[in-house]
Amino acid sequence: MSEDEPYIKLKKRLQAFLFPLVDSPYTMDLLKMRYTPEEADLCSKIPFMGHSLKYISKKVGIPEDELAPKLDALAKKVLIVKYGKGRKTTYSLAENQMAMFRNPFWGGKDDEWIKKYAHLINKYYIEDYGSHLMGNRTLGMRSVPINTTVQDKSDVVPYESAVEVVKAHERHAIVHCACRQRHNLDPAFETSKYEVNNCFHFGDLADLIVEQGVGRRSNVEEMLDLLEKSAEAGMIHAVDNYSTDPKGIDTICNCDPEYCLFTETVRMKTSSRSPRGHHPSNFIREWTDEEKCIQCGLCAKRCPMRAIDFVKEEKKIVFHPELCIGCGVCVYKCPTDAITLVRREGTQDHPKNPLEFVKRVLEERGLDPQEVMKQETN
Repeated sequence: MSEDEPYIKLKKRLQAFLFPLVDSPYTMDLLKMRYTPEEADLCSKIPFMGHSLKYISKKVGIPEDELAPKLDALAKKVLIVKYGKGRKTTYSLAENQMAMFRNPFWGGKDDEWIKKYAHLINKYYIEDYGSHLMGNRTLGMRSVPINTTVQDKSDVVPYESAVEVVKAHERHAIVHCACRQRHNLDPAFETSKYEVNNCFHFGDLADLIVEQGVGRRSNVEEMLDLLEKSAEAGMIHAVDNYSTDPKGIDTICNCDPEYCLFTETVRMKTSSRSPRGHHPSNFIREWTDEEKCIQCGLCAKRCPMRAIDFVKEEKKIVFHPELCIGCGVCVYKCPTDAITLVRREGTQDHPKNPLEFVKRVLEERGLDPQEVMKQETN
Protein backbone atom coordinates (compact mmCIF):
# COMPACT_ATOMS: atom_id res chain seq x y z
CA MET A 1 0.00 0.00 0.00
CA SER A 2 1.43 3.41 -0.98
CA GLU A 3 1.68 6.23 1.56
CA ASP A 4 -1.24 8.09 -0.03
CA GLU A 5 -3.54 5.12 -0.66
CA PRO A 6 -5.36 5.21 2.75
CA TYR A 7 -6.04 8.92 2.24
CA ILE A 8 -7.25 8.44 -1.33
CA LYS A 9 -9.73 5.82 -0.06
CA LEU A 10 -10.83 8.07 2.80
CA LYS A 11 -11.24 11.08 0.52
CA LYS A 12 -13.50 9.02 -1.73
CA ARG A 13 -15.48 7.93 1.35
CA LEU A 14 -15.91 11.51 2.58
CA GLN A 15 -17.14 12.51 -0.86
CA ALA A 16 -19.98 9.98 -0.74
CA PHE A 17 -22.32 11.70 1.72
CA LEU A 18 -24.03 15.05 2.39
CA PHE A 19 -21.57 17.99 2.15
CA PRO A 20 -18.51 16.25 0.71
CA LEU A 21 -14.83 17.02 0.64
CA VAL A 22 -13.89 18.70 -2.62
CA ASP A 23 -10.74 18.23 -4.66
CA SER A 24 -8.26 20.95 -3.81
CA PRO A 25 -4.50 21.44 -3.55
CA TYR A 26 -5.04 21.36 0.24
CA THR A 27 -7.28 18.28 0.62
CA MET A 28 -4.61 15.63 1.07
CA ASP A 29 -2.56 17.77 3.46
CA LEU A 30 -5.65 18.37 5.60
CA LEU A 31 -6.48 14.66 5.70
CA LYS A 32 -2.91 13.82 6.68
CA MET A 33 -3.07 16.33 9.52
CA ARG A 34 -6.37 14.94 10.87
CA TYR A 35 -5.85 11.19 10.33
CA THR A 36 -2.89 8.84 10.69
CA PRO A 37 -2.57 6.35 7.79
CA GLU A 38 -4.04 3.61 10.03
CA GLU A 39 -6.96 5.85 11.06
CA ALA A 40 -7.62 6.82 7.44
CA ASP A 41 -7.66 3.18 6.36
CA LEU A 42 -10.10 2.13 9.08
CA CYS A 43 -12.37 5.16 8.68
CA SER A 44 -12.63 4.55 4.94
CA LYS A 45 -14.52 1.32 5.78
CA ILE A 46 -16.94 2.67 8.44
CA PRO A 47 -20.56 3.54 7.52
CA PHE A 48 -22.01 7.04 7.99
CA MET A 49 -25.09 5.43 9.59
CA GLY A 50 -24.75 4.25 13.19
CA HIS A 51 -24.10 0.53 13.70
CA SER A 52 -23.11 -1.81 16.51
CA LEU A 53 -19.59 -2.94 17.30
CA LYS A 54 -20.54 -6.43 16.10
CA TYR A 55 -21.73 -5.12 12.72
CA ILE A 56 -18.64 -2.96 12.13
CA SER A 57 -16.32 -5.76 13.29
CA LYS A 58 -17.77 -8.00 10.60
CA LYS A 59 -17.65 -5.24 7.97
CA VAL A 60 -13.99 -4.24 8.54
CA GLY A 61 -12.70 -7.73 9.38
CA ILE A 62 -11.27 -6.92 12.81
CA PRO A 63 -12.23 -8.91 15.95
CA GLU A 64 -14.48 -7.01 18.36
CA ASP A 65 -12.00 -7.02 21.27
CA GLU A 66 -9.31 -5.57 19.00
CA LEU A 67 -11.63 -3.14 17.23
CA ALA A 68 -13.30 -1.58 20.30
CA PRO A 69 -10.23 0.37 21.55
CA LYS A 70 -9.51 1.54 18.00
CA LEU A 71 -13.04 2.91 17.65
CA ASP A 72 -12.87 4.54 21.08
CA ALA A 73 -9.63 6.29 20.08
CA LEU A 74 -11.27 7.54 16.87
CA ALA A 75 -14.30 8.69 18.87
CA LYS A 76 -12.00 10.69 21.17
CA LYS A 77 -10.87 12.66 18.12
CA VAL A 78 -14.49 12.73 16.83
CA LEU A 79 -13.35 11.16 13.58
CA ILE A 80 -16.18 8.76 14.25
CA VAL A 81 -19.29 9.43 16.34
CA LYS A 82 -20.03 7.15 19.28
CA TYR A 83 -23.51 7.28 20.80
CA GLY A 84 -25.05 5.28 23.64
CA LYS A 85 -23.62 2.88 26.19
CA GLY A 86 -23.18 -0.88 26.51
CA ARG A 87 -25.07 -2.98 23.99
CA LYS A 88 -26.87 0.12 22.71
CA THR A 89 -23.61 1.78 21.61
CA THR A 90 -23.43 2.71 17.93
CA TYR A 91 -20.53 3.97 15.84
CA SER A 92 -20.65 5.98 12.63
CA LEU A 93 -18.15 7.82 10.47
CA ALA A 94 -18.09 11.56 11.20
CA GLU A 95 -19.04 13.35 7.99
CA ASN A 96 -16.79 15.96 6.43
CA GLN A 97 -18.00 19.10 8.22
CA MET A 98 -17.94 17.46 11.67
CA ALA A 99 -14.51 15.90 11.24
CA MET A 100 -12.74 18.67 9.34
CA PHE A 101 -14.42 21.97 10.23
CA ARG A 102 -16.19 21.64 13.57
CA ASN A 103 -14.58 19.29 16.06
CA PRO A 104 -10.91 20.34 15.76
CA PHE A 105 -11.84 23.82 17.05
CA TRP A 106 -14.56 23.09 19.62
CA GLY A 107 -12.16 22.68 22.54
CA GLY A 108 -10.54 26.10 22.14
CA LYS A 109 -6.97 24.82 21.80
CA ASP A 110 -4.28 27.20 20.54
CA ASP A 111 -1.20 25.00 20.05
CA GLU A 112 1.01 25.05 16.96
CA TRP A 113 -0.75 22.10 15.32
CA ILE A 114 -4.17 23.74 15.42
CA LYS A 115 -2.78 27.09 14.21
CA LYS A 116 -1.23 25.39 11.19
CA TYR A 117 -4.44 23.44 10.58
CA ALA A 118 -6.58 26.60 10.87
CA HIS A 119 -4.53 28.43 8.24
CA LEU A 120 -4.68 25.46 5.87
CA ILE A 121 -8.41 24.86 6.19
CA ASN A 122 -9.17 28.56 5.76
CA LYS A 123 -7.31 28.52 2.44
CA TYR A 124 -9.20 25.36 1.47
CA TYR A 125 -12.52 27.04 2.33
CA ILE A 126 -11.84 30.35 0.58
CA GLU A 127 -10.34 28.92 -2.60
CA ASP A 128 -12.43 25.77 -3.06
CA TYR A 129 -14.93 24.54 -0.47
CA GLY A 130 -16.92 27.72 0.23
CA SER A 131 -18.15 28.22 -3.33
CA HIS A 132 -19.10 24.54 -3.49
CA LEU A 133 -21.13 24.87 -0.28
CA MET A 134 -23.01 27.86 -1.70
CA GLY A 135 -24.37 25.59 -4.43
CA ASN A 136 -26.49 23.55 -2.01
CA ARG A 137 -30.16 24.53 -1.84
CA THR A 138 -30.73 22.79 1.50
CA LEU A 139 -28.08 23.85 4.01
CA GLY A 140 -27.06 22.41 7.36
CA MET A 141 -28.10 25.47 9.36
CA ARG A 142 -31.14 27.72 9.16
CA SER A 143 -31.76 31.17 10.58
CA VAL A 144 -34.26 31.64 13.40
CA PRO A 145 -35.53 35.10 14.33
CA ILE A 146 -34.60 36.90 17.52
CA ASN A 147 -37.80 36.37 19.53
CA THR A 148 -38.58 40.01 20.25
CA THR A 149 -38.32 41.03 16.58
CA VAL A 150 -41.42 39.23 15.26
CA GLN A 151 -44.52 41.41 15.06
CA ASP A 152 -46.98 38.69 16.08
CA LYS A 153 -45.29 36.53 18.75
CA SER A 154 -48.13 33.99 18.59
CA ASP A 155 -47.13 33.33 14.98
CA VAL A 156 -43.81 31.78 16.07
CA VAL A 157 -43.98 28.01 16.55
CA PRO A 158 -41.44 26.37 18.92
CA TYR A 159 -38.97 25.13 16.29
CA GLU A 160 -38.71 28.71 14.95
CA SER A 161 -37.57 30.06 18.31
CA ALA A 162 -34.05 29.67 19.73
CA VAL A 163 -35.47 30.29 23.21
CA GLU A 164 -38.00 27.46 22.88
CA VAL A 165 -35.36 25.08 21.50
CA VAL A 166 -33.15 25.72 24.55
CA LYS A 167 -36.10 25.15 26.88
CA ALA A 168 -37.11 21.92 25.11
CA HIS A 169 -33.91 20.12 26.19
CA GLU A 170 -32.65 18.70 29.48
CA ARG A 171 -28.96 18.19 28.54
CA HIS A 172 -26.98 21.22 27.41
CA ALA A 173 -23.35 21.84 26.45
CA ILE A 174 -21.33 24.81 25.19
CA VAL A 175 -18.28 24.72 22.90
CA HIS A 176 -16.11 27.29 21.18
CA CYS A 177 -17.51 28.41 17.84
CA ALA A 178 -15.46 26.43 15.33
CA CYS A 179 -15.82 29.13 12.65
CA ARG A 180 -14.58 32.04 14.76
CA GLN A 181 -11.91 29.89 16.38
CA ARG A 182 -10.35 28.82 13.05
CA HIS A 183 -10.17 32.47 11.97
CA ASN A 184 -8.89 33.75 15.31
CA LEU A 185 -6.02 31.24 15.17
CA ASP A 186 -5.00 32.26 11.65
CA PRO A 187 -2.75 35.36 11.40
CA ALA A 188 -4.18 35.99 7.92
CA PHE A 189 -7.42 37.18 9.61
CA GLU A 190 -8.34 39.78 12.19
CA THR A 191 -9.69 38.46 15.48
CA SER A 192 -13.49 38.30 15.56
CA LYS A 193 -15.11 41.04 17.61
CA TYR A 194 -17.67 38.56 18.97
CA GLU A 195 -17.69 36.15 21.90
CA VAL A 196 -16.28 32.75 20.88
CA ASN A 197 -17.49 30.41 23.64
CA ASN A 198 -21.21 30.47 22.83
CA CYS A 199 -22.06 27.58 20.48
CA PHE A 200 -24.88 25.46 21.99
CA HIS A 201 -25.53 21.73 21.71
CA PHE A 202 -28.19 19.46 23.18
CA GLY A 203 -29.11 15.87 23.98
CA ASP A 204 -26.84 13.07 22.77
CA LEU A 205 -24.50 15.55 21.05
CA ALA A 206 -24.12 17.49 24.32
CA ASP A 207 -23.22 14.24 26.10
CA LEU A 208 -20.67 13.37 23.42
CA ILE A 209 -19.08 16.82 23.68
CA VAL A 210 -18.69 16.60 27.45
CA GLU A 211 -17.46 12.98 27.37
CA GLN A 212 -14.81 13.82 24.77
CA GLY A 213 -13.66 16.88 26.71
CA VAL A 214 -14.23 19.41 23.91
CA GLY A 215 -16.96 21.38 25.73
CA ARG A 216 -18.67 21.91 29.08
CA ARG A 217 -22.07 21.41 30.64
CA SER A 218 -24.48 24.34 30.62
CA ASN A 219 -28.12 24.99 31.52
CA VAL A 220 -31.20 26.83 30.31
CA GLU A 221 -30.51 29.98 32.33
CA GLU A 222 -26.96 30.44 31.03
CA MET A 223 -27.95 29.79 27.44
CA LEU A 224 -30.87 32.24 27.53
CA ASP A 225 -28.53 34.88 28.93
CA LEU A 226 -26.00 34.22 26.15
CA LEU A 227 -28.76 34.36 23.51
CA GLU A 228 -29.72 37.84 24.71
CA LYS A 229 -26.10 39.01 24.72
CA SER A 230 -25.60 37.59 21.22
CA ALA A 231 -28.68 39.40 19.92
CA GLU A 232 -27.43 42.63 21.47
CA ALA A 233 -24.07 42.18 19.75
CA GLY A 234 -25.65 41.62 16.32
CA MET A 235 -25.04 37.89 15.92
CA ILE A 236 -27.31 35.58 13.89
CA HIS A 237 -29.23 32.86 15.74
CA ALA A 238 -29.14 29.66 13.67
CA VAL A 239 -30.24 26.09 14.39
CA ASP A 240 -29.45 22.84 12.60
CA ASN A 241 -31.79 22.28 9.68
CA TYR A 242 -32.60 18.64 10.52
CA SER A 243 -35.95 18.86 12.29
CA THR A 244 -39.14 20.84 12.86
CA ASP A 245 -39.40 19.37 16.36
CA PRO A 246 -37.48 21.54 18.89
CA LYS A 247 -36.42 18.33 20.70
CA GLY A 248 -34.94 17.07 17.42
CA ILE A 249 -32.67 20.11 17.07
CA ASP A 250 -29.23 19.53 18.61
CA THR A 251 -27.40 22.76 17.75
CA ILE A 252 -27.82 26.51 18.08
CA CYS A 253 -25.06 28.73 16.69
CA ASN A 254 -24.68 32.41 17.45
CA CYS A 255 -22.96 33.38 14.24
CA ASP A 256 -20.45 36.04 13.26
CA PRO A 257 -21.54 36.71 9.65
CA GLU A 258 -17.97 37.53 8.58
CA TYR A 259 -16.59 34.17 9.71
CA CYS A 260 -19.47 31.67 9.52
CA LEU A 261 -19.10 28.51 7.42
CA PHE A 262 -22.39 29.30 5.64
CA THR A 263 -22.18 33.09 5.23
CA GLU A 264 -18.49 33.91 4.78
CA THR A 265 -18.33 33.22 1.05
CA VAL A 266 -21.59 35.08 0.46
CA ARG A 267 -20.11 38.22 1.99
CA MET A 268 -16.88 37.78 0.03
CA LYS A 269 -18.91 37.80 -3.21
CA THR A 270 -20.77 41.06 -2.62
CA SER A 271 -20.80 41.99 -6.31
CA SER A 272 -23.02 39.01 -7.09
CA ARG A 273 -25.41 39.77 -4.20
CA SER A 274 -25.85 36.03 -3.75
CA PRO A 275 -28.89 34.93 -1.69
CA ARG A 276 -26.95 31.98 -0.24
CA GLY A 277 -26.14 31.81 3.44
CA HIS A 278 -28.08 30.23 6.26
CA HIS A 279 -31.26 28.56 5.09
CA PRO A 280 -33.80 31.42 5.58
CA SER A 281 -36.31 31.47 8.43
CA ASN A 282 -40.05 31.68 7.84
CA PHE A 283 -39.92 35.44 8.46
CA ILE A 284 -38.85 38.54 6.55
CA ARG A 285 -38.26 42.21 7.33
CA GLU A 286 -41.20 44.57 6.86
CA TRP A 287 -42.08 48.14 7.78
CA THR A 288 -44.33 48.64 10.79
CA ASP A 289 -44.50 52.35 9.97
CA GLU A 290 -42.11 53.77 7.35
CA GLU A 291 -42.81 57.31 8.57
CA LYS A 292 -41.17 56.40 11.90
CA CYS A 293 -37.85 55.77 10.13
CA ILE A 294 -35.29 58.47 11.00
CA GLN A 295 -32.80 57.30 8.32
CA CYS A 296 -30.09 56.54 10.89
CA GLY A 297 -28.80 53.64 8.76
CA LEU A 298 -28.36 51.35 11.77
CA CYS A 299 -30.42 48.56 10.20
CA ALA A 300 -28.17 48.56 7.12
CA LYS A 301 -25.07 48.56 9.29
CA ARG A 302 -26.31 45.59 11.35
CA CYS A 303 -27.75 43.45 8.54
CA PRO A 304 -25.47 40.40 8.32
CA MET A 305 -26.45 39.58 4.73
CA ARG A 306 -26.22 43.13 3.32
CA ALA A 307 -29.89 42.92 2.41
CA ILE A 308 -30.36 46.59 3.39
CA ASP A 309 -28.60 49.57 1.82
CA PHE A 310 -28.59 53.06 3.29
CA VAL A 311 -28.25 55.68 0.54
CA LYS A 312 -26.91 58.50 2.70
CA GLU A 313 -27.17 61.26 0.10
CA GLU A 314 -30.87 60.54 -0.42
CA LYS A 315 -31.50 59.46 3.18
CA LYS A 316 -33.16 56.40 1.77
CA ILE A 317 -33.38 52.78 2.92
CA VAL A 318 -33.29 50.19 0.11
CA PHE A 319 -34.29 46.61 1.00
CA HIS A 320 -33.34 43.54 -1.05
CA PRO A 321 -35.84 40.86 0.08
CA GLU A 322 -34.14 38.05 -1.87
CA LEU A 323 -31.10 38.39 0.43
CA CYS A 324 -33.01 38.51 3.73
CA ILE A 325 -32.65 35.38 5.89
CA GLY A 326 -35.19 36.57 8.48
CA CYS A 327 -32.81 36.73 11.44
CA GLY A 328 -34.15 39.96 12.98
CA VAL A 329 -30.71 41.46 13.62
CA CYS A 330 -31.81 44.68 11.90
CA VAL A 331 -35.10 44.89 13.82
CA TYR A 332 -33.60 44.27 17.26
CA LYS A 333 -31.90 47.67 17.50
CA CYS A 334 -34.22 49.89 15.44
CA PRO A 335 -34.54 53.00 17.69
CA THR A 336 -38.06 53.90 16.51
CA ASP A 337 -39.59 50.43 15.99
CA ALA A 338 -40.10 51.29 12.32
CA ILE A 339 -39.43 47.72 11.17
CA THR A 340 -40.41 44.24 12.25
CA LEU A 341 -40.40 40.63 11.03
CA VAL A 342 -43.54 39.15 9.49
CA ARG A 343 -44.22 35.66 8.18
CA ARG A 344 -43.08 35.17 4.59
CA GLU A 345 -45.51 34.42 1.81
CA GLY A 346 -45.09 30.72 1.13
CA THR A 347 -43.65 29.27 4.33
CA GLN A 348 -40.19 27.73 3.98
CA ASP A 349 -40.40 23.97 3.58
CA HIS A 350 -37.86 22.92 6.19
CA PRO A 351 -36.92 19.23 6.56
CA LYS A 352 -39.12 17.57 9.16
CA ASN A 353 -36.50 15.08 10.40
CA PRO A 354 -32.87 14.02 9.76
CA LEU A 355 -33.86 11.34 7.23
CA GLU A 356 -35.74 13.88 5.12
CA PHE A 357 -32.77 16.26 5.37
CA VAL A 358 -30.36 13.57 4.15
CA LYS A 359 -32.72 12.63 1.31
CA ARG A 360 -32.98 16.23 0.10
CA VAL A 361 -29.25 16.94 0.20
CA LEU A 362 -28.40 13.73 -1.65
CA GLU A 363 -31.04 14.43 -4.32
CA GLU A 364 -29.69 17.96 -4.76
CA ARG A 365 -26.27 16.41 -5.38
CA GLY A 366 -27.76 14.23 -8.12
CA LEU A 367 -27.50 11.03 -6.04
CA ASP A 368 -30.12 8.37 -5.44
CA PRO A 369 -30.89 8.45 -1.68
CA GLN A 370 -32.11 4.83 -1.71
CA GLU A 371 -28.86 3.62 -3.26
CA VAL A 372 -26.72 5.65 -0.89
CA MET A 373 -28.66 4.48 2.16
CA LYS A 374 -28.52 0.88 0.92
CA GLN A 375 -24.72 1.10 0.76
CA GLU A 376 -24.62 2.55 4.29
CA THR A 377 -26.75 -0.22 5.81
CA ASN A 378 -25.48 -3.33 3.97
